[in-house]
Amino acid sequence: MNVTGLRGMGTRFFGYLRDGRVPLWKKLTGVFAVLYFLSPVDAIPDVLPLLGWLDDLGVLSAAAFYMVRQVQQYRPAPDVEGVPKDLNGRPRLPSSRGAF
Repeated sequence: MNVTGLRGMGTRFFGYLRDGRVPLWKKLTGVFAVLYFLSPVDAIPDVLPLLGWLDDLGVLSAAAFYMVRQVQQYRPAPDVEGVPKDLNGRPRLPSSRGAF
């Protein structure tokens, strides 16, 4: 990935975080992984030199892989041009109910 691709991924990531359609638990996946990494309570204790560190590394890498896939699959809501907006900035579309 070049610098332009990395910049686009960062822009898409912040759009993903700000989008209200994305559930909160999906947004917090990375935070949960970092908390698990920093927590003294692990599935495999860090006292065991190699296994404890591999456990933490596996959780971090799985969370990073998940977040990258989610951001790559993310499609922002289309911006509707020419449609009147309400006071909150949301498009005010006419109701299709009762049109006939």
